Amino acid sequence: MKLLLIIDMQEGFRYKTNEKIIPNIKKLIKQFKGKIIFTKFQNKKNSHFEKILNWKKFQNKKDQEVMTELKELVKETITHTNYTVLNTALKKYIKLHKINEITICGIYTDVCIIKTTMDLFDVKILVKVVENATITQYNNDQNQTLKSIRRIIGKENVIKI
Repeated sequence: MKLLLIIDMQEGFRYKTNEKIIPNIKKLIKQFKGKIIFTKFQNKKNSHFEKILNWKKFQNKKDQEVMTELKELVKETITHTNYTVLNTALKKYIKLHKINEITICGIYTDVCIIKTTMDLFDVKILVKVVENATITQYNNDQNQTLKSIRRIIGKENVIKI
């Protein structure tokens, strides 16, 4: 079974650069054959994000909401509190639904997407990253991160829609 993992397309991450991938994510959802999950980042009180980085965003519901343009497409969500979205809930979902291939899109390529991609690779799941449905804040970081991901999971697993 295949899974489309849409990472952190949330109102708190709404920037002009991030909005550019919304049409491609919609297109991907429409043509995808398999399960679809939206992930939602939550920054809990006293987290490392708060203590070490002094970052308090995503401690409120407004930041955590899926972007308005995608909200009607949400059927299932998994919340995560770390850079990786491969947490206990997602591991259970993968096992329950016998997921053997995961396609990733969303934000941020240089943070959650690369971390999750490597974690999925390490647990021997075929992972594909949709380069024109992922984004980061800085073009140079996007290009460098995609270059790294191609080396990490194989260039044939970085795809476009």
